[in-house]
Amino acid sequence: MDVRIIDRNVGLSQQQRENVERCLQFALDRFSTHLRNIEISFTDINGPRGGEDLQCRMHIALEGKGDLTVEGKGSSVEAVAAETADRAAVAFARRLDRLSDMQGVSMSGQ
Repeated sequence: MDVRIIDRNVGLSQQQRENVERCLQFALDRFSTHLRNIEISFTDINGPRGGEDLQCRMHIALEGKGDLTVEGKGSSVEAVAAETADRAAVAFARRLDRLSDMQGVSMSGQ
């Protein structure tokens, strides 16, 4: 799984980048044969004012199944990455189930 992490005025540390990659691996590993690459970006939308000001946008390129984009907002990099990765896993499982219903074969392994 090829992962690209984009920092848009957040100031991600190396430890946070590693945590994000681990989180993605945990949430999406079961779909790894269907994934081409993942681009995840973090943006500080409120600047120095604080609050729930981190936006996480995850764009996943799928092998022959289109693309998937999921967003989340939160106050910490780790929390918003975990939430967004979980949303992506649910959305991808749904997409695979819809495709399997059309084809008559389960693709998500569930």
